[in-house]
Amino acid sequence: MMLPSDTQVLVDAEAVAQRACEWIAAAAQVAIRERGVFRLVLAGGGTPQRAYDLLADTPQDWDKWEIFWGDERCLPVEHVERNSRMSLPTERRFPIPAELGAEAAAEAYAQTIHDKLPFDVVMLGMGEDGHTASLFPGFEEGKSLTVAVFDAPKPPPERVSLSVAALQACRQQLVLVTGAGKVDALAQWRSGACLPIVLAVREDACLLVDAAAYGE
Repeated sequence: MMLPSDTQVLVDAEAVAQRACEWIAAAAQVAIRERGVFRLVLAGGGTPQRAYDLLADTPQDWDKWEIFWGDERCLPVEHVERNSRMSLPTERRFPIPAELGAEAAAEAYAQTIHDKLPFDVVMLGMGEDGHTASLFPGFEEGKSLTVAVFDAPKPPPERVSLSVAALQACRQQLVLVTGAGKVDALAQWRSGACLPIVLAVREDACLLVDAAAYGE
């Protein structure tokens, strides 16, 4: 698969975060107008975090937003490395209970999200090895909505991730890729390599990439 048809190359990570902020806000308005709720799955990483910071400063119908997470590290709830520490100003948050351990948390979260599908927007990032959420190269795709991960190549090894099926169970996908460290993985993606990001991203996704990652 080549890159999604809606691939936008922007000047830098700040421009990507800004565009993502505007894109999400527009999607939220449509969802709330049509269905009365906006269900967003957050991605981890610096550029998504910047987009959330920008979003949090904008006027939104926050009481109609529901926030989910694409993956989580099996660490104590208050740990600084938890993805659930990234959020937006809504009370309707559904964090992955990864403090229970990967297996129990994956099972619990599959039940949590089952009745919430399809999400409105699933956000994805990409690691330098082509991983997305906590689906690393060589992962085994099951039939569940969640995956218990025990051998992540970076700490902590235990994690919980949404499965490819769950990451694709949405109205729209928004993918953010920034930084020169992503050049090789993005080149592999463009040449059709079998990376987790390639398996997870739909052809109709919106991919926002900065010039450094794109190799320009």
